[in-house]
Amino acid sequence: MDEVAIIGAGPVGLTLAILLAQRGRKATVYEKRTELAGHSRAIGLHPPAQRILELAGLGPRAQESGVPIRRGIGMSAGRIIGTMDFAVIGGDYPFVLSLPQQVTESLLRERLAELAPGALVSGAEFSGLLAQSPDGVEFTAGGTAHRARWLVAADGVNSSVRRSLGVPFAGKDLSDTYLMGDFPDTTQLPHTAALFLHPAGIVESFPLPGSLRRWVVRVDGQDRGGSAAEVVDALCHRVGFVLDAASCTMHSRFTTANRQVASMVHGRVVMLGDAAHQISPIGGQGLSLGFADALELAARLASHASLAGFSETRLQAARKAGSRAQLNMMLGRPLPRWLAPARDVLISRLASSQRIHDGAARSFTMTARGVPRSS
Repeated sequence: MDEVAIIGAGPVGLTLAILLAQRGRKATVYEKRTELAGHSRAIGLHPPAQRILELAGLGPRAQESGVPIRRGIGMSAGRIIGTMDFAVIGGDYPFVLSLPQQVTESLLRERLAELAPGALVSGAEFSGLLAQSPDGVEFTAGGTAHRARWLVAADGVNSSVRRSLGVPFAGKDLSDTYLMGDFPDTTQLPHTAALFLHPAGIVESFPLPGSLRRWVVRVDGQDRGGSAAEVVDALCHRVGFVLDAASCTMHSRFTTANRQVASMVHGRVVMLGDAAHQISPIGGQGLSLGFADALELAARLASHASLAGFSETRLQAARKAGSRAQLNMMLGRPLPRWLAPARDVLISRLASSQRIHDGAARSFTMTARGVPRSS
């Protein structure tokens, strides 16, 4: 019998397994995929997430593999209307680390194999809960019945475990739709996130490892496309950058939603990350939230502590992150041209206030005031 069975070998599930292994607890990760996905997906690791990777023994490897985003700039009509310097947050990680998700997963898999060889079982898709008792849970994965003291769902927004439990995922789809693409970086903006405000909708830009850059473009929700050529056309029209669609290494179209379970704990089953709370990817907070879920749960399970208050604390953090994401999306929505000058003046004035600047930097990086350095 597994002490902890984890469904899903994404970053959150792997991180939980590593943190448990470091504490001497046996965890098995069941993953339906047989190989890593090629999509770069989530790229932003905020300072709290970087600290958790350090605790997991991956600090130097993650830093060597990623690109630090040290500042942000806001632009409108070809001029800078605001800047943000993340150095003001202090600590060991005064930046957001840009690291494609498949690289993060690869590093986590390597680390788990070092600590607990054989803990990851690939090609083992979860197919249902069989029974629960006060001291364990039975389930099927990979066509075989298993038993564990705890079952953890880290299987994403479309969680099979959540569906098997019949737990509602309350919330709603949002109206905001985006195109996304990764291209060779031609901006000459190293270590800088750039936000281009345009009447048709915001364009966001972030550096990636390998001299690449991600571009995210807000589009009309009726647009059902998502090709690299459409990303290129939107960028040329809104920000004047001319890119080659053939050089695109990844492109996609995504919508947004805000959903939560009422409780993350259901008997001996616990839901983490996107399986428990879905927020907009704008702002890149989802992965950091999931890492924090894993850290808190690992500490409790390893010490056999009660899970009382776990769900309330983590769902409150998700609600706060969701509110920040909503604000980010609101600022990037289409705006009548006649309102743009007034908006730009307001942003410039707010950005010139040191107090507002520092507060915004801490909010964007999910960093509380006075965060201590790692020992």
